[in-house]
Amino acid sequence: MISQNPNPTISNLSAGLRSVHLTGDANPGVDANTAPNTSTELHHQLHQQTAHDPEQQNRITKFFQNQPADGITLFSHRSAPNGFKVAIILSELNLKYQTIFLDFNNGEQRAPEFVLINPNARVPALIDHGSENLAIWESGSIILYLVNQYLKETGSCSLWSGNLAEQSQISSWLFFQTSGHAPMIGQALHFRYFHSQSVPSAVERYTDEVRRVYGVVEMALAERRESLIMELDSENRENYSSGTTPMTQSRYFDYPVWLVGDRATIADLSFVPWNNVVDRIGINLKGEFPEVYKWTKHMMRRPAVIRALRGDE
Repeated sequence: MISQNPNPTISNLSAGLRSVHLTGDANPGVDANTAPNTSTELHHQLHQQTAHDPEQQNRITKFFQNQPADGITLFSHRSAPNGFKVAIILSELNLKYQTIFLDFNNGEQRAPEFVLINPNARVPALIDHGSENLAIWESGSIILYLVNQYLKETGSCSLWSGNLAEQSQISSWLFFQTSGHAPMIGQALHFRYFHSQSVPSAVERYTDEVRRVYGVVEMALAERRESLIMELDSENRENYSSGTTPMTQSRYFDYPVWLVGDRATIADLSFVPWNNVVDRIGINLKGEFPEVYKWTKHMMRRPAVIRALRGDE
């Protein structure tokens, strides 16, 4: 279960990312020369890897042997932005869930039972106990499942849409976040803090790519800002168009704008946990990307986001 963070100014995500220790080996404990060739061999090898630690084996095994009858279980890690990304959506939808934070240092992500629901042996993964213990992995897939299931059960979902065209726009930004935004920040963090050797060119390459990605988002939000001001601040429209009055003077200059439509959706919220840690690679959102900063600030003030980042279920 996620525990309450005693310090309200520091999320579980930020605190976890400060203290996490990773090795340079992406798959510690697995020798490429002796990698299993079949699922049976994999299952056997994973049993051997966890057998030396009865406490670890008991915690994961006992859960899978006695799963809840309803609700949702999220498998995450205390320094995993993608896990908190799913927690935000669960919290926004007000769904009943619990979180199991896996201990990577003890290899819990390689527990046989966990690998059976997530062959990639990473987080996040999710089990929907109310749907015959349906298991889903990869954050984007989990989020799409949650909003589609919510839409099906309730008839509406403000984080998603019943309109195919709008769904496509939301999905485009979600996939952009999962394929371009998160991985680049992850690589920049890795080469800056966790790589076994100093590789300045890698740090520069990935940090520059993160800035390029934020430039894409900044431009989209700035265009939304301009459209909103021109629509709502009609009495000053001509002055804005002629340039005699800067848009920064509009009373709508700090009004929230979103990537798709007039409300926050999964397109927006999927960026929050990574925006929350991007300062660790030397990027100042407020100074470099003001629209991204305002957008993030509005989302960070949402009660559901606060609950998720603090670890409240």
